[in-house]
Amino acid sequence: MEKLPHAYIVSSASENARMGKAFYLAEKMLCQADGERPCGVCRDCRKVRARVHPDLAVIERITDDKGKQKKEILVDQVRAMGADAYVIPNEAAAKVYIIKDADTMNEQAQNAALKILEEPPEHLMFILATTELHKVPATILSRCQRFSFRRIQPKDIVG
Repeated sequence: MEKLPHAYIVSSASENARMGKAFYLAEKMLCQADGERPCGVCRDCRKVRARVHPDLAVIERITDDKGKQKKEILVDQVRAMGADAYVIPNEAAAKVYIIKDADTMNEQAQNAALKILEEPPEHLMFILATTELHKVPATILSRCQRFSFRRIQPKDIVG
């Protein structure tokens, strides 16, 4: 079985590309098939695609009681993730956390995330998704394998 890094960062201006890659990686991480991963047909793959897998969580900016999205991911959200991270997975061999818009973590949230990224439990995987890679601290970036996608310009297309 191939050993995957425990943390990835996916950056793209396109939310579809960014989150599509994040969920593809989550599917790969949680798939328990014997062959090629993700297999796309096992229970784990189907649950990731339906966004109902109990070992997959998305951390994102919360919405207030008026329906307005907060500007930042708060430290309490990251601390709650950190506390949950030490609980063993429910169904799969790993737990995966996608941090959507990771560049919006406030400084305290970044520090809390760094703490768990530095020494994660064996069963823990992270996928940080961002539009603005330069806003993610170098200390966090250094612990992640990077995937960057840029918009293809018409001049780059060979016809």
